[in-house]
This record gives sequence, structure tokens and C-alpha cells, in this order.
Amino acid sequence: MVLNILPRIGLRPRDYLLKYVFPSTIISIIILAIGLNYFSGYTLLTTLTIPIVIMGGALGYPFIKLHDQKTKINEKLHVFISKFGVLSITDLDRKELIHLLALEKDELGQLADESNKIYVLLNRWNQSLAESCRFLSRRTPSDEFSDFLDRMSYSVDSGEDLKSFLIKEQDIVLNDYIEFYRRSLYMLDIFKEIYVSAITALSFLITFAIITPYIAPYDFISMVIMSLIAFVVLEILLVQIIINQMPRDKLWHQADRPTQIDLSIRKYLIISIILSVITMSALIWGKYIAEIPKLVLIPYQMVFAIGITPLLIGGFKAKREEDLTIRREYNFPDFLRSLGDSVSAKGGGMKDSLEYLSYHDFGPLTKNIKHLYKRMVLNIDSNKTWKLFGVETSSYLIQLFSEMFERCTYLGGNPGLASDIIGNNFRKIIHLRKSKYQSVKQFSGTMYGLAGGMALTLFTVHGVTNMINKLYAGLNMGQVMNLIHVVPSEDMNIVAYLMYASLILYSMFSAYLIKMMDGGHPQVVLVHFVIMVWVVSIVACVTGYVLDIVLGTTISIA
Repeated sequence: MVLNILPRIGLRPRDYLLKYVFPSTIISIIILAIGLNYFSGYTLLTTLTIPIVIMGGALGYPFIKLHDQKTKINEKLHVFISKFGVLSITDLDRKELIHLLALEKDELGQLADESNKIYVLLNRWNQSLAESCRFLSRRTPSDEFSDFLDRMSYSVDSGEDLKSFLIKEQDIVLNDYIEFYRRSLYMLDIFKEIYVSAITALSFLITFAIITPYIAPYDFISMVIMSLIAFVVLEILLVQIIINQMPRDKLWHQADRPTQIDLSIRKYLIISIILSVITMSALIWGKYIAEIPKLVLIPYQMVFAIGITPLLIGGFKAKREEDLTIRREYNFPDFLRSLGDSVSAKGGGMKDSLEYLSYHDFGPLTKNIKHLYKRMVLNIDSNKTWKLFGVETSSYLIQLFSEMFERCTYLGGNPGLASDIIGNNFRKIIHLRKSKYQSVKQFSGTMYGLAGGMALTLFTVHGVTNMINKLYAGLNMGQVMNLIHVVPSEDMNIVAYLMYASLILYSMFSAYLIKMMDGGHPQVVLVHFVIMVWVVSIVACVTGYVLDIVLGTTISIA
């Protein structure tokens, strides 16, 4: 089974055995021998699990690699079929067309490698296009791409024109991509439930760690620290698993140099960091050093929340530009189809068509269209002009598809047909993104609610145990005291700080996860992080005050 997978991931059996299986076996035998000779009990059991994990990783590597390549192919299918279809209406022959796709490593990723395999079969081994497609379809990791190659081989064998075939394939392959995307969104809902369940279980673990020292003679701080470490480690693993399952559908552009928008966002980030450092320093100095009466009364949770609030400046600036970029994407298909139809109707005349369209309202995209027209009038290199247009919109999709349109028209393709292909595919992708944004918003709400729920649970348990601890400390019952474990008040305060720190880490990881899911600008993480910290801090403080009134106990606010 494993050996059958190796050709599909480009790995020879000999290399797999020498690079993965053999070293893993040697390391496992050494660890096994050390464990059996030098350890016993739980330590031995823990040691024996290490070889199992190592060998499992070696044997599972081909499956992991296959799944990774399959995901990389499927997440670029929409770009591949659009580019393939648009370039097919030019004057390029089949071999040059495949070669162009093979060179687009940055845009197509794994599909560029797959295209290169076809090109090698065509160029070096003198195979026909149909034979090359059939050969690769049996070896590619993706079922969707394999089906496409089979259909293309049948079409070429039957004598159908490649251009006609690829135009008809646009909807078929896009539907495959849509199904892949929707499966990923469905997996997002599943992982959301898993994430909530895991975090809830870890909250109970921390609760148990707080209560256990009153039942058994365990070190209080050690129990809490171990449970918090487990909380952080599992949080990191869950975040990584969810990110790997999501399609890499980024919003922001790729450019060698930062644009004016990038520089503006960066400037606001620097300002917000400086203000945050100043605010935090002033609050800490006033509360702990100068001991200003009004500041001393502020809980440390609120001090931290207020101190990081200026970070919202940089976050909201990035969020505003992100929203404008999304609106530009919504207007791009209409602009491109209007441009393509206008150029086709006039028999050329890209400048005249752009001049006419620059007076129309395409929302936030209008300004970029005017800049595009001005550069075209100055006879700047067409490729650079369209590239600058895509980069200035800040949209990766616009950057990708506008350069695709320029390449097609430069190589002699029909602008009207090219704009129809790109516009239809672009609109379908936008509709998918709307579904993703809705799912991410629901996920964000869940994360905010979970943050408040965790803060309420942890600080309620801490308040109750603090009350029990004070009750135990006030007892004077001789030998009965030997059966009761009292925790020093200093340790209780340390635990409160550790719990709050774990909630801050949760806010940080959750904010990062939300941003990775929607593929937007990373600086927007600051918005989610600050809001979650405020939720956690307010709930923690309110819980402390309520418990103080109801139970007569106090959570540390020092």
C-alpha cells in the first residue's frame, strides 16, 4: 500500500527506505534499548511510546505527503483552469502553452510541477499530449485533476480543438473547485466544534488542577502550571491542524516592494505600538511604583486591557483597507468584462476603452482604473502597467487575473472572450469567499463567547477555592488539620496571574486563527486580540466583584 503511493508523490522506494524508514528504525531500536535497561514504571511507558511515534511518522509520511500535494493541487484548480483557458485562445501551440504553465510556480504551485511533468513527456520523450495526460492522470494525487487530464486526453484523441475543450471545461473544473472549497468550509464547522470541545475540556482540567491540592497533598503551583502548559500546547496543535485543513485563499497582494497602502498600514502599526508602550508604562508606573490612589484601585486585568487598547489604531486601519480591497474585488468582474467587450467591439484600442471606463463608477476600484489609464497613455510597458494596477488594488486575485488578461491580449488572444472567462470564474470565486467570510464571522463569535466563558469558569473556581482556603486556614482542630491542605495566599495570587496569562494566550492564538482562516491582512489580528482581551478582563473583574459580594472572597487585583 505504501509502496504504491510513492510514485504519486515523486519518491522512489529506495530513497524512502534509506531516508525515512531505515533511520527511524535505528533510532527506535536505540530508544527502546535504553528504555528497557534504564527505566521502569511510568517513565518506561513514556519512553516506549517514542519509538511508536517515530515509526508511525515514517510509515505515515507518504500518506501525509500525498494529502498535502492533493490539497495544494485542489486549492489552485481555479487559477490553473482560468489561465489554461485564457492562454488557449492565443496563438501559442500546445507545447508552448504547457511550458508557460510549468513556469508559473508562484501562481500555480504544485500544478506548475504537474504541468512540467507533461512538458517533459512532450519535449524529451516525444509523447503526444493525450498519452502524456493519461500517464500523469494515473499518478497525480488529486482525483479532480486526474479526471480533468483523462477528459483532456479523450478530447485530444477525438480531434477536438483544445481551445473549445478548455472553454467547455471552465464550468466543470470550477465546479470541482467549488466542491473542494465547500468541503473545506464544512470541515471548518467540524473543527470549530472540536476546538470548542477541546478548550472546554482543558478549562475543566485547569479547574481540577486548582481543586486537587485541597483533596490530596500535591504541589499547588506545579499542578496549575502543568495544566496550563497542556492548555497552551494543545491550543497550538489545534490551531496548526485547523490552518492546514483550510484552503490557502489569501486576500492581500504579493509585491516585491510595499505600496503606499502598505506603508500607510505600517505607519499606523508603529504609531499604535508606541502609544501602547507609553500607555502601559504609565499605568504600571502609576499603579505599582508611584502608587497613585486611583490607579491602585484598577485591577491588573483592566490595566493590561487599557494598555494594549491603542493597538486598535493599527488594527482598524488594516481592517478598513481590507474592506476596501474586498469591495474592489466585487467590482473587478464588471470592469474587466466591460473592458473586454469594449476592446473587441472597437477592434483594439485598449487606451480608448480605458478612457471611457475611467469616467464610470466602479466603487473603490475607480481610482485604480484612472491610474491604469494614465500609465497606458504614457506608453509604459503594458505588463508592468497591469502588474502595478493589480498591486495597487491590494488584492491578490485582481493582481493574478488582471495579469492573466494582459498576457492573453499581449499574445493575440480575443479580449472579449478572455474577459468572459476571467469574469465568470472570478465571480464564482467571490461567491465562495462570501460563504467563507460568513463562516469565519460565526467562528469569531464563538471564540469571543468561549473567551468570556473560560474567564468566568476559571475565576469562579479560583474565587470559590480561595474562600475554602481561608475557611480551612481559620480552623483549629488539632490532628484534623493534618488531613486538610491549606494553600498560602501568595500561591493563590500567583495562580490568578497564571490563569489570566493563559487567557491572554488563548486570545492571541484565537485571533491569529481567525485571521488565517479568512486570509486577510495579518495586522487585523490586533482587532480580534484586543477585543478578546477586553472580554476576558471585564468578565474576570466582574466575576471577582460578584464573588466578593456573595462569598466574601477576593480575587487578587494587585
